[in-house]
Amino acid sequence: MTTFLDPADAMTPGAAPTQPRPSQAPRHGLLSPRSWAELLYTLVDLAPAIAFFVLIVTLLSVGLGLTIIYVGVPIFVFGLLVARFGGQLQRAMALAFLDLPTSPPEAIRPRKPGPIGAMVGVLADGACWRAVCYFVIKIALAPVTFGLALGCYAAGLGAVTYPIWRPYLPEQAASDGSLHRGTQWWPDYFVDTWPRMVFLAIIGLGVLWLAPRVVRFLTTIDRILIVSLLTGDTSRPPDY
Repeated sequence: MTTFLDPADAMTPGAAPTQPRPSQAPRHGLLSPRSWAELLYTLVDLAPAIAFFVLIVTLLSVGLGLTIIYVGVPIFVFGLLVARFGGQLQRAMALAFLDLPTSPPEAIRPRKPGPIGAMVGVLADGACWRAVCYFVIKIALAPVTFGLALGCYAAGLGAVTYPIWRPYLPEQAASDGSLHRGTQWWPDYFVDTWPRMVFLAIIGLGVLWLAPRVVRFLTTIDRILIVSLLTGDTSRPPDY
């Protein structure tokens, strides 16, 4: 394999040969695998976020309501354990899709031997309560992230491919009685000519250029929440 040297290194006596730099794929952008992984994360993440929030809130509410007869204490503890398990699943998803390695929280330490001591250890475990806080925030963040990510990519792709599917749109009548087959932006303005379709495609390309960056911003918020609430060591923030 041929190695190319920098001319300055070749003229400098005793200089070490310069190693060729491998080409690096863009970290962000429409053609970046990382951007597509982040998009897949936003689409997959909505279902567990809703499921864990509903399950956690139900268990904690029922458990808190039944604590007066002591039956609710194990239910309440189980709700905290579900939140902690959901946090572990979220960390695994972040590692797989967002390339975010994190350290697990410390193990639950029973205060005393026996089931009572184990339940007290769960109730006093900070990681469980932080996981509850995470899913309370996540139930508001996940739908917004899902909607914006899907909307940006769908709108951009739809605008770029508009000339392909425009012939299948129903005809619409303008105020002068003429028929048009195309998207109507405002009264009597239909996107059914090539200059207008080209203009729409340019807008679509701009939206597609912006979409990975919007998803990146939203997943960065989630990264911060995961590192702050679901990990054991938050002294060193990871490379976002």
